[in-house]
Amino acid sequence: MINTTTQARSQSLAERLNDPRTQEMLHRLLDHAEVLDNLLAMAQDVPNLVAIATDLFDAVARQAADQNIDLEQRATQLLLLFKKATDPENLQALNVLVDHLPQLEKAAEMSDDLPNLIAVATDVFDEWAAELKADGVELEQSVRNGLRAALYLGGQIRREELDRLGYLLKSDVLSQHSVETVSLMGSALSSCRQGSCEHPVPERMGLMGLLSASRDSNTQRALAFAVQFGKCFGNLLDKNHPSTSPDVKN
Repeated sequence: MINTTTQARSQSLAERLNDPRTQEMLHRLLDHAEVLDNLLAMAQDVPNLVAIATDLFDAVARQAADQNIDLEQRATQLLLLFKKATDPENLQALNVLVDHLPQLEKAAEMSDDLPNLIAVATDVFDEWAAELKADGVELEQSVRNGLRAALYLGGQIRREELDRLGYLLKSDVLSQHSVETVSLMGSALSSCRQGSCEHPVPERMGLMGLLSASRDSNTQRALAFAVQFGKCFGNLLDKNHPSTSPDVKN
């Protein structure tokens, strides 16, 4: 009975070995025999590698402990961070962040030069403040006064008045020659009022006094200026507001 079963198995094994599928499988195994042999050789070294890795981890753990670093705590925090990072909403935000990495790279390059730019700007500002101080201008106090004046004017004047003030600033009223002329007139008015001019201020003056004053060279220059001003003012009136009445003939 036993011989019959063994013979049947032998015949079955021979049939399987002669099967083309079995032969193909055996050919594949033979083709990879060298790779399998290398894997087996590496498997023999696995215990040694595990021992080396364990020793290395123990050394790292001791070094971390000497530096008061809790590896277990940090590993837990790392896992929590990984859990948060893999949250769908956070992943979407990370995708957006990855899309903007080129811009962030440029910003990082600019940030490297930012300290130098700040240093240059600081030097320029310090030099400018020193020049102002040399001219008698205290920068801090000037800024305080300027802000106070701006806030005061902003609370006192209306929009229409502000527009008229802007029109005044853009006109020739504040030109260098106009301001110089007004300054001279102010000085003359002050000197005349204080009686510090060439002659004391007469309380009254008649026609003869006017005729006598007209012989003074300085008075003549003032009268010539007044006549010239009248001509210029008349020309501007005629240019900006043409008269509709017939010309007055002398």
